[in-house]
Amino acid sequence: MAIPLHQQLAEELLGEISDGTIAIGDRLPTEQQLCDQHGLARGTVRRALERLDQLGMILRRPGAGTVVVADRPLSGYQPVAQSAADIATFAAETKFIRPETTEVKLDAAMARRLGTRAGSTWFVVRGTRIRRTPGEPPVCWSENYLRADLPRERFLKGGFTVEEVASHSVEQTISAGLLDDAMAGALDAEVGGPALIITRRHFNRRGRLDSVGIHTHPADRYSITTTIDSSGESGT
Repeated sequence: MAIPLHQQLAEELLGEISDGTIAIGDRLPTEQQLCDQHGLARGTVRRALERLDQLGMILRRPGAGTVVVADRPLSGYQPVAQSAADIATFAAETKFIRPETTEVKLDAAMARRLGTRAGSTWFVVRGTRIRRTPGEPPVCWSENYLRADLPRERFLKGGFTVEEVASHSVEQTISAGLLDDAMAGALDAEVGGPALIITRRHFNRRGRLDSVGIHTHPADRYSITTTIDSSGESGT
């Protein structure tokens, strides 16, 4: 699955800011300069810069240019990933609280939920996920499934680089549901309340499903906003 051009540019700029090639206080090239340097349309460049702006890493002022103000994402948690960098950031900036680990043999209903065949065996890590920043409410109830025949050590640690995430194609599905008793209790939310469910299926280069992450959020704590600019491109 090809990574959209605006995401490629955003990740390239994120990398240059993170490694100090572009330092805090530096001005980024103008939109036109980035268009010329990368051979991209202005709308594509604008979407990449909007992503850095959403992450709190740049400050954009009309007539004054775009200034780097942070070398790592500062904005609040975003439930929907737009790039491999977002998924890697999610893994790095959140953690489980006392997760349960087990092996499960999938029945028909669970197989449909994961998008695989019934009767297959998967290793699962599940529990409440929080941000590493102290004092914030739980983020979501996470269920992370790994094919039972794959190595588990890195999966258990939960840290992945952008390159590792990008080596897989990721199918992301956004759906609605209700919080059951266990999820509501873990998330300090109302039983039966609306839930925002983000499911990410990771496929290897041969198209085989390697892992699935299902992240269930109290719907009233998050929102998804999409903008459509004059170029006709949309962004979340």
